Order: sequence, then structure tokens, then C-alpha cells
Amino acid sequence: MINAFLSWPSAPLTDRLIRKALASINSPVNIITKDQLNSRPLLQWATYDDIDHELAHSERDKTLSSSYIFRKALIRKHYLSRIIHTHVTKNPSSVLVNSWPKTAEIELSFADELDEMWTDELWELGVALETRQSWWILKPGMADRGMGIRLFNSKDALQQIFESFEQDDSDEEQNDDEGDTNPDDHHNTAVVTSQLRHFVVQEYIVDPLLVDPTEKANRSQDGLNLTGRKFHLRVYCVASGGITLFVYNRILALFSAAPYTLPQVDHEQDSTEIDLGPHLTNTCLQVEDTGESNVHLLDELEDLTILSGKSGQKLTKQMIGEIITQISNVMAETFKAALQNPIHFQPMPNAFELFGVDFLVRHDPQNAAQPLQAKLLEVNAEPAIEMTGPRLTWILEDLFESIARVCVEPFFQGQDTTQPKWEPRDMASPPASSITPSWKRSKWDEDEEGDELPIVIPQPKRRAKQKPSRSKEPSSPLPEPQPDPQPSRTTQRPQHSIFVPPRTYHPPIQPSRSVYSYERLNQIEEGSYGVVFRARDKQTGDIVALKKLKLEEEKNGFPITALREVYALMSCRHENVVGIREVVVGDTLTQVFVVMDFIEHDLKTLLTNMPSPFLQSEIKTLMLQLLSAVDHCHRNWILHRDLKTSNLLMNNRGSIKVADFGLARRYGDPVGVGGMTQLVVTLWYRAPEILMGAATYSTAVDMWSVGCIFAELLLKEPLFQARTETELIGMIFKLLGPPTKNSWPEYFNLPLAKSINLPSPQPNQLRQKFHHLSTSGIDLLNSLLTYDPEKRISAEEALNHPYFSESPLPKHPDLFGSFPSAAAGEKRRKPLASPTAPRGANQSANQDVESVVGV
Repeated sequence: MINAFLSWPSAPLTDRLIRKALASINSPVNIITKDQLNSRPLLQWATYDDIDHELAHSERDKTLSSSYIFRKALIRKHYLSRIIHTHVTKNPSSVLVNSWPKTAEIELSFADELDEMWTDELWELGVALETRQSWWILKPGMADRGMGIRLFNSKDALQQIFESFEQDDSDEEQNDDEGDTNPDDHHNTAVVTSQLRHFVVQEYIVDPLLVDPTEKANRSQDGLNLTGRKFHLRVYCVASGGITLFVYNRILALFSAAPYTLPQVDHEQDSTEIDLGPHLTNTCLQVEDTGESNVHLLDELEDLTILSGKSGQKLTKQMIGEIITQISNVMAETFKAALQNPIHFQPMPNAFELFGVDFLVRHDPQNAAQPLQAKLLEVNAEPAIEMTGPRLTWILEDLFESIARVCVEPFFQGQDTTQPKWEPRDMASPPASSITPSWKRSKWDEDEEGDELPIVIPQPKRRAKQKPSRSKEPSSPLPEPQPDPQPSRTTQRPQHSIFVPPRTYHPPIQPSRSVYSYERLNQIEEGSYGVVFRARDKQTGDIVALKKLKLEEEKNGFPITALREVYALMSCRHENVVGIREVVVGDTLTQVFVVMDFIEHDLKTLLTNMPSPFLQSEIKTLMLQLLSAVDHCHRNWILHRDLKTSNLLMNNRGSIKVADFGLARRYGDPVGVGGMTQLVVTLWYRAPEILMGAATYSTAVDMWSVGCIFAELLLKEPLFQARTETELIGMIFKLLGPPTKNSWPEYFNLPLAKSINLPSPQPNQLRQKFHHLSTSGIDLLNSLLTYDPEKRISAEEALNHPYFSESPLPKHPDLFGSFPSAAAGEKRRKPLASPTAPRGANQSANQDVESVVGV
């Protein structure tokens, strides 16, 4: 007996389909209420908010849920954009390279923040908009059903769109009082920018595949006038366990309400709003028509005239098959990309989920190899199936019955849900229609004529340890299943997803601990973004550092610098990177503390208080640790962007830790990152390409900072102690000599190069300044302080430099001396008082010697 908890309060059609699907399986089903969730075995087929996700973790063998807990990497547009960008960067041959439109992300709360973003995150988008030759579509990262969608082709238009959102928000109450509910107005789909914050901007596909869905029904009429209409494809897919992906072959085509026209701005009116009627294919917003007449099956479009080209050819069954093949490949690659981000997408063996994935078919007649190209638009959880309409309800019934048969019943029978047994079965006929098939059956069933099986993503082996054996999905129709003895559940389904670590690494969601779990000892320092305290954990007695974030003045929620720091520290766990333990909270929303390992010293204070500089062997040890940490960060796609001695912590065991990741952020490949802010790196450690206004920079900016730190360890003082950027440029040119076409070919193309008067040529002065440093040491320092970022040495290369293998060899960290910790409130001990020698001691000693030798 399966105890099923169903809860779809705002989707009665879904509730009815699920009940009918459960009635079709062989296992008996008992419908229960929320207060009966202690019944076992348990099926939770409900909305995400009504599912008890804790049960999915604690009782995996007896509980099956209809939703994964962590899947926002797919269903939030800005997260989807990031995972695809990362995936295609690492896999340049991926099908997603040409199947995902150019996309930019926007994070803002108010329209006036857009001005600063054109020189930073939106640099490339701004360059594209300057020509006004391309159209772009704005989508909120989380809104659905067409809310907040706008078209634009200029910076001013995008600015006006965000300003209109703010105006709509301020006028919302007044419009409600006046009963202004005009559905044709853009205000009907407006959103509140400060509530959403995340938006994506995609390049609008201006050449979609166009057909007239009424062509077949009206062919008997004389003088038929066909009008091309845009449509997008809704593909239903089910992700099961961890993870098998099934793509449902009954694909819907959702048409726009009006014939397609190229987007254009009405210059006679003082407005940048575009009529979305010919462009918006979301049927839930088509108020003049219920939308049902604009919903068709993709198979029903066969033999329609293609109106987006001049050839007038028909859409053939082969073309439709090629589109489905592209969709299947893109779907598989998209889910593979999501699996590479285990933080935001974690499959579970005892869960399944239905997704609605939207595609748009681009028609490019000039591309003879692939004139029809399926473009991925978005992925939706809990898709709005009610927009399918009564005429095609039969495919929804078949869809949900197939889910019950493939994902639900095998789980409770102890079968392997990743390899379902496919059996053909007949279905009842749908309502009669001139363009509806006279019979139907599940497209997930085995085809008697050898049609394709559902698309299955095989589970890759992610660990070396042996996994339970799984048979591969055959490419030909499956034979009749042979009766096997009932396998035990423990051998058929793994205890956790093979794509993520065990739950010991990702425990069930728990609230943050209170800051009162720690005893405050003393304040260490205060910076721009927070105050750091030394504290003791009351449970374990561990000494930690508590960083209280400054949130009192924040108007836009949690500060992005703190989010980046926490994310970077979690992504770059390394023995030479300061460790983050947890985030704790106080009594109010502005009391948020980041708990990190306590380290006794920072290198800046230590260098200031030391009576003499570090030895060469000690400097080599410190540099090896620093380079190891920087190399680890770069391997994990993190730029620190603020390396300096005050951000290097050192304990009394000779180990240093890189800290303060407030300016750190992820970057992509190619390594040169466009559109990133130039307000990074403390002035004395700032690379020359940033000083000269370079629009792109890379990991080389961190390596220049490492070179400055190397010099500071040798000199016991900063290498470039400038007060302004102009003074710093002059100091760099004086020490290293002015750049030339050989030393820095791109220098003369930099924005500020023309405003700088180069001094007369002079040789490099590093040898004169560091006369005690070996030849290998000078070579390493020169490699770190190289003008051209492309020629500057990387952290990995620096670790293998001969400087570290010559005498004296690096000292073991345990042999370092210890120092009093200013952070712990310790003070340097004064020399113990002792009596001085008598003033005439030297003379008396000489007399004693003379008397002994008889002089």
C-alpha cells in the first residue's frame, strides 16, 4: 500500500491528473493528508512548498518526493545562464555553444544603478547596443508566465523599462483603487525591480521559424492568405533519481496571438515600448483568445508551409525529427551542465521532477547544413499545464500515467527506476478532430515498429569506488523482460546520489546558530565592510575570528562583497587559505557574523614590529605557501583582486593564510575577463594594466601583487609607497624602466596611454635595489613584475622556479620563531632589567692581564 500525499491547491487539473495516474498503476494507493505524513511507505506528489523535504533525507528507502530540493541551477534564469556559460567555457565543442542565445546578467534594485553597470558587468552588452542593430529581450530571473518581459535595442530603452517598473510599483495601489486592469497594457505584466533584483538579457532571435497553424483547417477555402506566426516549443521532461532524464516526445507548439513582424519602435510616440503581440508566445497572456486555439502538437505542424523563408517549402516529418534530435541533445547537455554545480543542483535517488522546457526554432536558410536550429530559452518547474487546453488534455493524462508507471511504481516495488521496463499499451481515442490523431498511446512505451526510446542520460562514474551495477540502455527495442528474483533495495539503489557527496557533507537544512554560542574576547580590527573580533566557542573551546558585517547602512539587502567572500572561501578550501566555519546571527537582521579560523598575526603588522627582516630561507617558505594558495584560487576560477601583506595571516607555526576575499569573484575562460570593475586592488599593489584603464584583466593582476609582496618581504617595507595613481605609475616606470613595444605591445592601445608622457628610456633598476638577492631571485621578481600580463609568470610556473631549489633551501615552517600576537592582545616583552657592568671594568681587566703575563 502506497500512502500518497497530494497537495495542489492552485492547480486542480494537476491534482486530477495525478489521482488518475495513481489509479492506473498496479499497486494500491491510499490518499492521506498532511497530518498523516508519518505513514510509510510515503509518496509526496505535491508542490515544492508543501513537500516535507526533511523526510526525503531521513528516510530515503521509504519516501519518494516529486521534487528535488536543490534545483535552482535550472529553474532560475540567471543561475541557468551561469551554469551554461561555465559549461561551454570548459567544453567549447558542446552543443550548448550554438543552442543558447547570448546572455547577460543584471543584478540591481533601482533603475539608477544601471549607469554604473555599463562600465562594469554590462560592458559587452553596452557595446552591442551602441549600434542599435540588434534586439534584446529582458526577463526577470524568477518571474514566470511572461511577467516583466520586454524588448529593447538601446541603453536608453532599457533604462526606461526599469524606470517604468518603479513607476508601476508606486502607482499600483492607485490603479487597484481605480479598477485599472487593462490587460493590453504593459503595466499588466510589470514587476517590482527591488523585489526581484536578478534579470537576464538575451539576444532576441529575430528570424524564428514561421508557419500558419490554421493552414490545414482552411485549405478548402479559395484564395487562402497565409500569415506567418511565431511559436515556441514546450518540451516536458522528467528527471528521475540521480539522475535519469526522460524526454516526452509529445511536444507542444505555442503560437503568438498576432502575425509576426520584426520588432520596431514607434518614433512618432515618445515611448520605447514594443507591442509584444507578435512576439510573445506565452498563451496565458493572450486574453483576447483563450490561448487554446494557439496550442498545437509539433507533429500537427507537418506539411505546413514555411513562411519565414522565400522558398515556400513544406515542414516535413524529417525536419521535425531533426528538431526533436537537437532538443534531446540540448536537454542532455543542459542537465549535465547543472550536475557540475552540486551546490545549486543536487539529484536524489528517492525523488523525481517534471520540468517544462521552452525552445525556439530559428530558421536560417543560409545555413544549408542546419537551417532549423533549436534554441533553449528556459527551464520551468511545476509547469503551467492548464494552458494546454481541453483538446490536448489526453497527452497530459498519458504524461502523468507514464510518470506514475516509470518513476513511482518501481520505487515502491524495489525496482531500479533508472531502467524501467517498457511495455506497449493501447489508449482510448481523444475527441474527434481534423488534425488530432485518431489513436494515442504513451510515447514512453516501446514502439512496435522500432521508434526511438526516451532520451536517457547515463549516469557517469564520478568516483573510483565500485557502484551497483546498472545495465546500459539499449539502442534497439527492448525484449520482453525476463522474470528475475526480486532484488534487494540496498543493492539496486545507492544510498545517496552519485553526483554529490554523502549528506555528511551536505546535512539537512538547519537554521544558523546564534552568535551567543561564542564568547567575545577582544576586538581585533575594523575595516570598511566589517568589524573582526576574537571569540571562543562555548561548546568546543576553540578560538575563532568573528567578522561582523556592516549592514546598518545597506539599502539593497545583503552586501555583494560579503556574499562573494563567503562563496570564495567555500570554493577555495586550502591549507593556505583562511577557513570559514559557519555564519551566525544575532538578535536583529543587521547582526550577521562570519566565523573563520583565528590566526595570530597579519604579515603587515609582523613586518612592522620585527627588528630585522625575514631570512632568505624563511622568505622562500612564505612565498611557496602564498603561491600555492594563489594557484589553488586560480584553478578554482577565483580572482582575489586584493592581495597585500595585511591580508596575509600567519600563525606561530610558520604557516600563512590568504584572507579577505571581499573583492574576489569568479571569472571565465578565456582568462581575460571583460567588463570587470577597475576599482580593485589596494593602490600600492595594483597592476599597471589596471592603472592604465584596461577593460580586461586576468589572473596576472594577482601575480603582480605577489611580486610586490615578494619585494616587501625582502625590503621590510612596501615597494611602491605612492599616494596617487599618477605617482605610482611614475615610481613603476622609474624602477622597471618605461614600457616599450617589445616589453608591452598592448600598452599603446590602453585608454590612458595617450595621457601619460613616458620618461626617457632607462634600464631596469631591480638589480641595484636588491643587490643582495641571487640571480634566480632577481629573475623571479622580474617575472612577477613583468609589464605585459600575457608574459607575466603564473602561480603554477612560479612554484617551479629555480629560486626555490637553490641554497639556502626553504626553512620548514616548524622552525620559524614565534611572536606576540597583537590580535590576541599580547604585548612584546620588554628586556628584563639587569645591573650594568662597572664603568672601569675594561681598564681593570687590562691591568689583570698585564699582571698575569708579567708585562
